[in-house]
Amino acid sequence: MKPRTAKRKATTAGVSLDAQGYFLRHGQRVMPVGVNYWPASCGVEMWKAWPDKEMQHDLDVMQDLGLNCIRFFLRWPDFEPVLGKYNAVMFNRLARFLGWCAKRGILTHPSLVVGFMSGAHFWPKGKEQRNLYSDPLMLKHSAAFCRKAAAAIAPFHETVLALDLGNELGCADAWPAPPAAIRTWCATVTAAIRKAYPNCLIVSGTDSAVVFTDYGWRLGGQPGTDFYSVHTYPVPDWNVVSFDGMTDPLCQAILPFCTLMARAFGPVIVQEFNTILVHGRSQTESYLKAVLPACLANGANGFLWWCLRDIYADVHPYVKQGLERRLGIVDSNDKPKPGTEWVLEFLRSAHNHVPAGSPAPEVVLYFPQEYYSRDNEHNPGNNPTSQFRRMLAAYYMLRKLGRTVGIARGDQPLDPSIKTLIITGAALTSTEAAALVSWVQHGGRLIWTGPMWQTWEDNCDKLIGAQPVNIRLAKAVTVECFGSQWVLANHPSGGRASAQPTTAKVLAMSDDGEPAVMVNSLGDGKVLSVLPVPEETILSLTADLAARDRWADWYAGMLKEVQA
Repeated sequence: MKPRTAKRKATTAGVSLDAQGYFLRHGQRVMPVGVNYWPASCGVEMWKAWPDKEMQHDLDVMQDLGLNCIRFFLRWPDFEPVLGKYNAVMFNRLARFLGWCAKRGILTHPSLVVGFMSGAHFWPKGKEQRNLYSDPLMLKHSAAFCRKAAAAIAPFHETVLALDLGNELGCADAWPAPPAAIRTWCATVTAAIRKAYPNCLIVSGTDSAVVFTDYGWRLGGQPGTDFYSVHTYPVPDWNVVSFDGMTDPLCQAILPFCTLMARAFGPVIVQEFNTILVHGRSQTESYLKAVLPACLANGANGFLWWCLRDIYADVHPYVKQGLERRLGIVDSNDKPKPGTEWVLEFLRSAHNHVPAGSPAPEVVLYFPQEYYSRDNEHNPGNNPTSQFRRMLAAYYMLRKLGRTVGIARGDQPLDPSIKTLIITGAALTSTEAAALVSWVQHGGRLIWTGPMWQTWEDNCDKLIGAQPVNIRLAKAVTVECFGSQWVLANHPSGGRASAQPTTAKVLAMSDDGEPAVMVNSLGDGKVLSVLPVPEETILSLTADLAARDRWADWYAGMLKEVQA
C-alpha cells in the first residue's frame, strides 16, 4: 500500500505533503533539516532527569546553526511505567518541550513507541515476554498510548512536522511476529492517532532494513502512514554488502540507493544519518559529500543528523555502547566538530531547496512484484536481501557510468517511456513475464541477468529467445565479451542453467561451451540476457576495488548492445 497522504491537500496551518512528496508549510515548500536529540547530560534519561535549562540552550544552539527540525523520543516506560498507568508529569513535560520548540519556530518530530534505543530495550511493566505486534494486549496498549500522546501533541500542530510511530521498529519484536500482525499493528495505531490528531502526518520510523530484509515492515505495506524513513550508517556489519570503509564509493552508494528504493513507494526522509566515527575529517567529508547530494537528487525530502551532542551520561546503554556517546554534530562549546562543518553547510542550503523537475531516468531497475518472502506464498523465489544486493551493484555501476537511475515496480504497469530496464536475478511471476513480453514488443529494451530456471516458462522463452535444457553444476565460468575476458562465479538458485537458443543470438559462450550471454529481438524491442549473476561477482570483489570497478565496462557493453 502506498502511503496514503502523498496527495493530501495543504492546510492553512501546520505541515502537509504536496503531490510530489515534499513538505509544505503555509503553502510553501520546506525541507526539514536538523538533528535527532537526547541531552548530553542524561541521554535516554531525559524525561526523568529533565535538565530544562540545558535543553532550552540546545534549542537555541540549533537555531543559531540554522537548523529547523528536531526528532525526539518518548521513551515508553517513562510515560507509561506500567501498562495502563500513565505518568502525568511526563506528559506535562512533553507539552513544555513542544512549547519551547514552537517559541523558536523549530519543527518537532516526536517518536512515540520508543522501546528500542541505542542498542537497548525499554518497556513498560506488563510487557515482559509479550510480542509488541502479535499480542492483543500489546496492540491495545500501543494504540492507547499513541492516542494519548497524539492528543498531547495536537495543540502544537503549527510546528509539528510529523508523528513517528517509534524508533527503528524492526528492532523491536519484529522478527518473531508474522508480517500480517505488523501490518495490523500499524493500521490500528495510526487509526488511534488520528482519532486524537486527525490532520497530522505519520511515519513508521523504520531503518533502511525495510528495503534489504523482510522483518515484516515493508515498502508498500505500512497502512495509515504518509511517508517513509531511511536510516543507514557506513558500517560493513550493519549492511548486507561488504565494503572497505566510508571512503569506498560502494559504501557511498548505499544510502542514496535506499532513498531511491523507498521513493518508488512514496515520499522519504533521511531520518537518521551519521558517519559513526567523526574524527577523520577527510573520511567524513568524502562520505558526506558523496552521499547527501545523491540522496537529495534521489528525492529525499529531509535530513536529520544523529545527534546534536555527544552524551557523557554514565547510564545504560552508554556505559556499554561507547560509540553512542560520540555522535554529536557540535562540541561542548557549541561549535561544529572537525569534519561536520560541511554537513551543516549542506543542511542550511537544503533548507530552501526546491527540487526541479527531472527528466525520465536513462536506466530503470526492476523491483519485482513479490519482493518480500516471509509468509508469502505468492513469492516465486525472491529473497529481499539478494535482490537488494544485486540491484545495488547495478545502481553502483550505472552511476559510475554517469547514468541516471530509476525504479520500476512490478506491481504496477510498466511505463512506456522507460528506455532501458534491468532485472538483476529476480524470479518473475507468469503475470510479470507476460507484461514484459508486451512491453518489449512495443519497443522496450530489457537486460536480464541471472534468470531463475525454476520460473523459466513460455513467456521467458519469448523474452530470452532460448529454452533451458539442463541444470549444471554452479561453478565459475569464463567468458569473452564486450572486448575483454570475465570470470562469472555466481549463478541463480544454486544451479547453472544450460540453454538452447531459439531466436536469440549468442554473444558469449562459457569456457565449457555453454551459451552465457545472448541477445534476442522481440517485436520492436530487444532483450539481452546473462545466464550467470554478474552482480554477485561484482560484490565479491571488495578486497580488490580496481577489479570490482572494472565491471563498469561490462555494464557499458550490455547497455551498448541492447540499445543498438
